[in-house]
Amino acid sequence: MQYASILRRSSVESRFGLDTHSARLVELVANSELSELDDATIHALRIFLADTLAVGIAGKCNPAAEGILAAMQANGGAGEVSCLGRPDVSLPAHQAAVVNGFQIHCLEWDGLHEPSVVIALCANVAALHAELANSDASLGELLLAFAVGVETAVFFGSAAASAPRFFRPSAAGVMGAAMAVGKLRGYNAEQIHNLLGLAFSQVSGTMQAHWEGSEALALQVGFAARAAITAADLVAHGITGPREVVSGKFGYFTLIETPENLDGVLAKWGKPWKITEMAHKPFPAGRATQSVLTALLKMREERDFDVEELVTVRADVPSLIALLVSRPWSPDMSPAYARLCLEYVVPRMLLDRTIDPARFTDDYLGEPEIEQLAARVECVVDDNPDPNALGPQSVTIALKDGTELSQFVDAPLGSPGFPLSAEQRVDKIARCFVAGDWDADPADFMAAFENAALDQQARNLVFAQTGGGV
Repeated sequence: MQYASILRRSSVESRFGLDTHSARLVELVANSELSELDDATIHALRIFLADTLAVGIAGKCNPAAEGILAAMQANGGAGEVSCLGRPDVSLPAHQAAVVNGFQIHCLEWDGLHEPSVVIALCANVAALHAELANSDASLGELLLAFAVGVETAVFFGSAAASAPRFFRPSAAGVMGAAMAVGKLRGYNAEQIHNLLGLAFSQVSGTMQAHWEGSEALALQVGFAARAAITAADLVAHGITGPREVVSGKFGYFTLIETPENLDGVLAKWGKPWKITEMAHKPFPAGRATQSVLTALLKMREERDFDVEELVTVRADVPSLIALLVSRPWSPDMSPAYARLCLEYVVPRMLLDRTIDPARFTDDYLGEPEIEQLAARVECVVDDNPDPNALGPQSVTIALKDGTELSQFVDAPLGSPGFPLSAEQRVDKIARCFVAGDWDADPADFMAAFENAALDQQARNLVFAQTGGGV
């Protein structure tokens, strides 16, 4: 008998009425099998697992990373889970998840699912990494859990009709990460349903940290990864959670997001698997900056102008982009604020022809050239009616000789419509290793994940490549 049918029979007298969406989601998670993942999906899972772990290694360079590590060491002491890129540091699973979740997201370099506006990899990978220390799971089992976690997080973003109020990488992220951990542990449908409820009971993270440019933004991802593990541990000890999580009276799509076609979005589970729709971020800055940065690269190919020639840079963008990254430059802004500030990353790209993750410190943020160029950057909201749209975007540059360069960007570099090549993926990992002071060959790192047998023990693979015992 299908799990939804069992739930229907046992919940006839539910106080708030039956939430069939929760039942259906649990059924999809519980019944997902590795055999459902085709070669393209497996390949995407391998690539994005490697990319996310490499970005986590790079996150060591964030000025706040050492303080967060010290706080978690004081909070938990020594443990069995390694911290990414820190072979001499290990913490208990919950504390390691916070550190690694922060490191993965703090440079704004981790991949995302653009249609749902969910950075769906960070909490998932941080939680799964923590699980591996005490798991004999194979790589195939890890990839299935990863796929389920991403699919779940994307569901909670895709079914939203309004712009984010809560920070989706943490709010939707904890839901996905919990399902990933439950899948890796082999939980049955009843356990998964309780896990879903206990994860929902810990949903947190608002857009206020994003709005202010606080380091708490990335820390919220660490909290989500930790909450997913906590929920799974509670289930292991027989603790139950609320049942009507998705569309109940006080469910996710009542309190956190405004729903739109929940049945339709659930019907698209695994059709295709959403990991195949993920976008890389080639630049360590918010996704909302990537189209503008792509446009600048393309325009420089058309005419390699000097910054002295520049009069203005105008970006015509959807309302969500303006909300996320149209913010004034300040010499006193935080690194987190700067990564989400067009008035900083545009001048940085114009001057450096790339975005260096190390150039988000006081030594660089207040440079006189940056201040001068920031004043020439203009962000204008276009007429796109979709509150969750990330594109398309248009960028126009005016030069002193009267030349006007324009670039329309429907697919930024790294998106499914303009994917990174294999060489570009390895180059990104190389830049991650420089940022994280990690001594390893980036091509070998990628090859290890791309070529490992699915029956290989996942722990040995992941920890050997990222630091920690095996």
